[in-house]
Amino acid sequence: MSLQRRPFIAFFLSLATLAGVVSCDDSGSTSTPDSTPQVSTTAAPQVSDGVFRLGLLIPQTGSVDGSGESLTQVATNAIEVVNASGGILGRDIELVVRDEGSDSATALAAVDDFISEFHIDALIGPMSSPIALSVLPRLVENKIGSCSPTATAVSLASFPDNGLFVRTTPSDILASEAMAQLIGQTGVIETLVAYPDDPYGRAFVAEIRRSLAVQGIAIIKEVAYNSDSTDYSPIAKELTADPNGVITLIGDSESGGRLLNSLLDTKSANMIIVNDALSQVDLSNNTNVDSEMRQRIVGVAVDAFAGINADDSALAPPFSAAVVDCVNLIALAAIASNSDVANVFMAQVPAVSRGGSGCNLFEDCLALLKQSLNIDYNGVTGLLDLDPNGDPSRAQFVTFGFDDQGRSVFKKRINVVASP
Repeated sequence: MSLQRRPFIAFFLSLATLAGVVSCDDSGSTSTPDSTPQVSTTAAPQVSDGVFRLGLLIPQTGSVDGSGESLTQVATNAIEVVNASGGILGRDIELVVRDEGSDSATALAAVDDFISEFHIDALIGPMSSPIALSVLPRLVENKIGSCSPTATAVSLASFPDNGLFVRTTPSDILASEAMAQLIGQTGVIETLVAYPDDPYGRAFVAEIRRSLAVQGIAIIKEVAYNSDSTDYSPIAKELTADPNGVITLIGDSESGGRLLNSLLDTKSANMIIVNDALSQVDLSNNTNVDSEMRQRIVGVAVDAFAGINADDSALAPPFSAAVVDCVNLIALAAIASNSDVANVFMAQVPAVSRGGSGCNLFEDCLALLKQSLNIDYNGVTGLLDLDPNGDPSRAQFVTFGFDDQGRSVFKKRINVVASP
């Protein structure tokens, strides 16, 4: 079935209210550390308190479209389904909601409340990659399970989480494979790569190198640019020296956007493959917006509306399916393990998402568990499949371009499976 083209910028305006869901923020500041945080393992062993509490850490301040409130309702509805089916170990799930805010201080204060006041067993969140990296040490130290429906940073895949962290949105590792797949479809065997010279950019380009190698595509030039620069014209001329070359551009909407505008100013005909954050770039003021290059820009982004009706009038809040998947995975893992102790049930989360009898809804999966069968929870999209590390190993992405008004527009959906 063909999909209607629709303005794509609304997707990212909604995403932006989740406090920087992508792993770099618009300021260009570093969002992923070069070294892996150290996590204390001195906390006392966790014991059951006879109550299963879920925390929801979500931005509630500064939202212009009510996304925080909407996703809270999504989580509440998913929990009501679980409770109506008998809850976990015969007890209803209790939900506690706190504001993630836009900085780690606010998020850490909320996490401290979750731990000391509410004694939560698991957390839905964090939403932002930088905040996830900031609060995960506290969560892991206190043996709290967590499932993020939105954090995408590469560095979260190697975080020492002791099996207590999973995510239901595809990481930038899979995004790099989607970008490499698009490049491969052009038929070229080589590309130029530009990326911000910061932790985010260096982590992303490392995945791009690997993904391109799988596609048999060589990188003939790499340009690491300073995200604080205001003049990218020399870099733009360097990248477009060969008008037939394909450029792979990684960046945020600010510095990456300035470089993208500089590339348009060259009036070259190069094809450019870009990452999700660049869909937020406004090209409307560029005098060369009608150039051939603008028509040859193609980006890859997480499908935040995966599993949701594509009709604009029926769109649910972005990442709704991912939030539901977090609730269901935690509940099903706790039921399958017959435990409300995070170290026990979180170890079962990847297991219930693969290798058993397939099911998409909580009730259907629960029925299989009651038959003493292993389950493969595929979620609303039918694609969910976590690897042993707790990261999605396959996912749906969308591609986007820019219309003649300089606005990002949806093109099509593509499915990606992680390379071995």
